[in-house]
This record gives sequence, C-alpha cells and structure tokens, in this order.
Amino acid sequence: MAAFRASCLMHRVEAGPLRRFTSQIFAAAGTPADIADTVAEFLVRANLCGVDSHGVIRIPEYIEEIDAGHVKPSERPRIAKQTATTGMIDGRWGFGQPSGVMAMELAVKKARKHGVGTVLAVRTNHIGRVADYTELAVRHNMIGIAMTNCGPAVAPWQGMDKLLGTNPMSFGIPAGKEDPIIADFATSASSEGKIRVMRTKGMALPPGWVLDRDGGPSTDPAVLYEGGVLQTFGIRGYMLNLVVETLGGALTGEGVSDEFKGVNGIFMQAINVKHFTSLRSFTASIDKMVKKMRSSRPAKGFTEVLVPGDPERRTMRERELNGIEINDAIWDSIMQVAKRFGVKPQTTGA
Repeated sequence: MAAFRASCLMHRVEAGPLRRFTSQIFAAAGTPADIADTVAEFLVRANLCGVDSHGVIRIPEYIEEIDAGHVKPSERPRIAKQTATTGMIDGRWGFGQPSGVMAMELAVKKARKHGVGTVLAVRTNHIGRVADYTELAVRHNMIGIAMTNCGPAVAPWQGMDKLLGTNPMSFGIPAGKEDPIIADFATSASSEGKIRVMRTKGMALPPGWVLDRDGGPSTDPAVLYEGGVLQTFGIRGYMLNLVVETLGGALTGEGVSDEFKGVNGIFMQAINVKHFTSLRSFTASIDKMVKKMRSSRPAKGFTEVLVPGDPERRTMRERELNGIEINDAIWDSIMQVAKRFGVKPQTTGA
C-alpha cells in the first residue's frame, strides 16, 4: 500500500508517514522537533482511534493560531508551583499537548509516593483527545481523570445562549488480563470538532445536537457556525458540564462560562490503586466486571455489549493495518498549509 493514496473522496494514509509529515509542518512553523513530534503523535493517534475531530483536521487550525500569536510554538511548559500532592503547570501559551503530558506525568509521580496527585495547567492551548492523558496514568497502573473547559459553544439545559464549552472529560481504569476501561466524552451532545468533520463530509447531524440562531432544532452542521449553538446531552450532561467548568475554569482561574479566557484550563488527577488496596485484587475485580459486561445479552438491534475504549481499540487495529482515511476537503486544506512551508508528504511506493 502506498503511504499516501488518493481515491475519489478519500485519501488513505499510513500512520507513520502521516506523523512525520505532520511533525515536519509544525517544525517548519517554528516548533522544536521534540514538541512537533509530540503534537503530531497526539493528532495522528486521535485519527487512529477514530476520533477524527481531534486528528490532523486540526493542522490548519493550529497554524492559524500560530499566525495569530495565540500559540507560541517554541514555548515549553514549566512547573509554576507544587506541593507534595498538587501542582500547577504554566503552559506559557505553547501547544497544549506538552502541558497535558507534563501535568499527568507530574500527577502520576505524586500519586506514586502519596497515593493521589492532582495537577492543573493554565495558559495552555488545545490539548487534543483527553483520553490520551488518562491512558498515560493507566500505563502506570493508576486511575486517571482528565478534563478541560473550552470556549463557549454550548447552551445550558433548556437554554439557547452560548455560555458553556463542550468541556470533555475522561476516566481511565487499569485492568489485569482484560483491556482497561477508557471513558472519553464531551459533556455536550457532540464535540465541536466532530460537527466540523461532518460539515466537511456533507453529512446531516442527528436530531438534538444543535439549535439554530433562533433556538430551533436543526440537523444542518453549518448552523453551528452561523450563530447556532450546541446542546448538552440532556440534564446529566449539563450537570457534568458545570463540574468541568468548576475544575477546569474556576479552580485554575482561567474563567468560567462566557468569561473563558481563550485557553484550556486543565484538570488532571492520578490515583494510585496500591495505596488503597492490592493492585492484584483491584485488577481482578475490573477484569471480572469487564467480562460480565461483554458477556451480557445484547438488546434488540445490537449484536454485542462493549465497554468504554473498545470501539477506539478496534478502530486503531483496523487503521494501523489498512491506513487512515482522510476526506479530500480536509486533505486539501492540510496540503495548502504544507505547500506554504515547502513540506511534501512522504511516500513508500505501492
């Protein structure tokens, strides 16, 4: 398979060359090689998992943010302050992914010694798929919690004003012989990026995702960018959204609701299982729970019961084998950026 192969509607792209291509674009825009590699790794990993809204579709957006001065590509995060169990990361207006990694790694380090580590990050930019950070904690046999507030795009429950972010959160739970549980979701009916992808593909939205500028329901993704608003996933999504506003906005000082300061306020926490119970006993319990879920009877219209993280793992295996499909319109926008910086996609031949 060629590394980059065009079809009438899609490009099918191998992950390795796509990572290198993405990293080269950011490096050409003034990003140190290691940071460019980190950002590229996170974007392509999102595509591999099927979360295309947080994948390479973000390349043009990130370059626009650099051009506007919102992202300082050469800046590195640093620890602003810390205690035995807490910390604060200053992202220094650089890319969000390095700040997220530093925050969770510091939380894990503190949890290893004291049982729990909670680390916030400020002055960051878009951090990508939040599950990447809870998976980091899981790799250390710890429970990971991650969330971030975002710019207003969502209406409160039963409202129509843009007052809340999509405010994603993720929980990572280590298992033993079974796969870990990785829950990752926006507290709105959808992430904004997913709607952006569907607009690019000319797809209609499911009912209940957006309201138009007059507060009426719509299935047209374009209305979100014409004065419309996202909805929460019901009243429970609204309640969780306010929790993320609190931990990601009020606790970090980055602003809540329409007082959002324009950067992600990040909340990361690692919980060391071994400080509360034996790791063996804990993972055995999680394995048993996962097995019970997967072996339970599927309801009518379904063929199986999954646990959070299963769809992403399946998509990753398929895309690692067969490549990542990227819509032509998205690919063209990336190629325009690449052309500007004189970066060409790599190919490996047929």
